[in-house]
Amino acid sequence: MRATSAAAALLLCALSVAAYANALANPFVFDDGVAIERNLRIRTLWPPWIMLAPPRDTPVAGRPVVNVSFALNYAAGGLDPRGYHAVNLALHAACAWLLFELVRRTLRSRRAASPDAVALAAAAVFAVHPLASELVDYVSQRSESLMALWTLCVLLGVERADSAQDARARRRASALAFCACALGMATKESMAVVPLLAFLYDAVYCAGSAREAWRRRRALHASLASTWLILLALHASAPRGLSVGFGHGVTPGTYLAHQMVMLTTYLARALWPHPLVLDYGWPLPIAWREVWPEAAVVALWLLGAVLLFWRRPAAGFPVVAGLLVLAPSSSFVPIATEVGAERRFYLPLAGLVALAAACAGAWLARAPRPRLARRAAAAATALLVAALLHVTRLRNEDYADEERLWRSVVAVRPAEPRPLLSLAQVLRKRGRPDEALPLVLAAQRAWPPNPQAEQQLALLAEVRGDLEGSEQHMRRALELDPDDGEIRTNLGELLARSGHSELAIAEWQRALERDPDLAYAANNLAWLRATHPDAGLRSGSEALALAERAVRETQGLDAGVLDTLAAAYAELGRFAEAQGVADRAGRRARADGDADLARAIEARRDAYRQGRPARDLPGAASPRQSQVSRGRSEG
Repeated sequence: MRATSAAAALLLCALSVAAYANALANPFVFDDGVAIERNLRIRTLWPPWIMLAPPRDTPVAGRPVVNVSFALNYAAGGLDPRGYHAVNLALHAACAWLLFELVRRTLRSRRAASPDAVALAAAAVFAVHPLASELVDYVSQRSESLMALWTLCVLLGVERADSAQDARARRRASALAFCACALGMATKESMAVVPLLAFLYDAVYCAGSAREAWRRRRALHASLASTWLILLALHASAPRGLSVGFGHGVTPGTYLAHQMVMLTTYLARALWPHPLVLDYGWPLPIAWREVWPEAAVVALWLLGAVLLFWRRPAAGFPVVAGLLVLAPSSSFVPIATEVGAERRFYLPLAGLVALAAACAGAWLARAPRPRLARRAAAAATALLVAALLHVTRLRNEDYADEERLWRSVVAVRPAEPRPLLSLAQVLRKRGRPDEALPLVLAAQRAWPPNPQAEQQLALLAEVRGDLEGSEQHMRRALELDPDDGEIRTNLGELLARSGHSELAIAEWQRALERDPDLAYAANNLAWLRATHPDAGLRSGSEALALAERAVRETQGLDAGVLDTLAAAYAELGRFAEAQGVADRAGRRARADGDADLARAIEARRDAYRQGRPARDLPGAASPRQSQVSRGRSEG
């Protein structure tokens, strides 16, 4: 049995590598910026509480296990995306092997025909299915594959606890299930359904009934339920408060209506994985009369799952389990930042392919010419795996270029504002503002009023040298969302670049009044107070207080913030302290791979040695911005 498991692991690993070898060098995309590139809390492994407290309202908020995994990636290879993709690939391959083990052991316990072949077919299809590609190509969605890994470990732990031959083996299996469940609760919120899944799995496949499952393993199931306390503790302070829940302008009815469309889309993509979409956009207003066909399909899906589970629990469990996994993000509790995501169907896909393979195996066992039927089935499976693998490799190529990726989204969702804005941002950064402008205007027409579109228009105007127009658009964005400290901070930077330093100071001060945790606003204001050529605007003491505040917020891990602190010390004539902090800042910048910033910091350090403050150097009063950003938080 061990030889079979090892051979399956090697084959599944080979298939996964073949499917994703061309994805390893792909760049970071979309929310990878806030989750990884600008996430200062992955820049150090010590003290550990830094990486265990992910930044709020980002894709890793409330998910310390995911943040720790990124910290380990950073420690091993900095911001080289190849290492992050390699880990995501390894997690996906591990999930495929765990699926093989779970299906095989479950079928063996039920004395089904050809359990090894059925399990291998299911796992192979899962390993190369294009619907899973987002979890390898889009690094910050590691949370989904990690959650799937822990879920499969929990179910395997329950199965092993049932099949164990002695008390020691049962204790080990129960400990495996408990530890996996605890880690899962610190990985993703949808793990909340797993204690229930484990109990249902036990009742259906192991004990034979819910009463017997509780009688035999009440201690195990109680321990799994106790891990809910971890989830409650992590989310007591609402770390995802800006994106999840009520009060974000999205009603439960509207969000649920959107989920009718998304659930049928997931099911369709599982059966025919084209076209795949990275971003389905915001949950825009929608009426139920527009989604009644999809709602009917979902209603039939739910009814069929319940009836199948009632009449044939062994066949119904994968379907019911998939729906339970989807429930936290696909019901009526709004996720304001996204209407849906194909990655949510990762575990349900595993269940569906397992059910399909088991049904095929049962049919083959009753075929009139079983040997011929098995050969035909093996050939058909091989062709299916080869076709899916090819489509997956093609999908990886979309992620190789950000413009190509966003064009693929816009082609499928041409009326969604966020994909239009994302493509416009790529074009602007590539020096093609004339191509970006029509996309931003189209996004404004799609969903007015739109503060994100106004910010993009401001940036495009700035690229064209129209600073007055840029300011007008930024102020309009602020009118649309006056509580957004990031917009106010960006307006301050624009004003500073335009030479309106006093107005910039006022905006940064207002931003800090509304949100004292805005380290980048404090950093900008501190730099200006420390380096401005006008003595009336300089204040070394205020600069030092603001810089120390920004350093605390960034845990001393941002080279730019440390540079500002050094400038504040120099402005106060404390040049020895300025040199020491500048040394730290330079080392930090080089560790982050920012050689230009490191050289600029080292030039200032040399000036401090000569008793010269930063304001004496060319371009010193330019606004500074730390790497901190609230960004988006996806489900």
